[in-house]
Amino acid sequence: MAGKAKPKKHTAKELASKAAAALTNKGGGAAGLADRKGGAVGHAKFSCPVCRQAAPSEKSAVAHWDSKHSKLPFVFADWSDLHASVGTTTAGLAVKGGKAKSNHELQKTAAGRAELAKRQEEKLKAQF
Repeated sequence: MAGKAKPKKHTAKELASKAAAALTNKGGGAAGLADRKGGAVGHAKFSCPVCRQAAPSEKSAVAHWDSKHSKLPFVFADWSDLHASVGTTTAGLAVKGGKAKSNHELQKTAAGRAELAKRQEEKLKAQF
């Protein structure tokens, strides 16, 4: 039934615009540079090799490991550096509207799966 002509407090358009403004990286200048560098400014830089939990610094990675995986030996070299994998930016990692698509998005199409295979190949070449 109708709401008896009572105005809505928040429209879908308003809520969508607020979400877009909050999640889209539009920053330029010094603040935008600090945001794109990630790490200490809040975007996660490292990923746990066991549970893929994100950690912004080595110190927080150690804290995560001690609380969640204390029975396993801690080797920081096993942690993956997310910024290095996408070219030292947080595009596509922690902010909506980044240029790089996530692995989940790439798996949906044949062209995306080819891109994932190419990325994996480049990653293997970089290791050796």
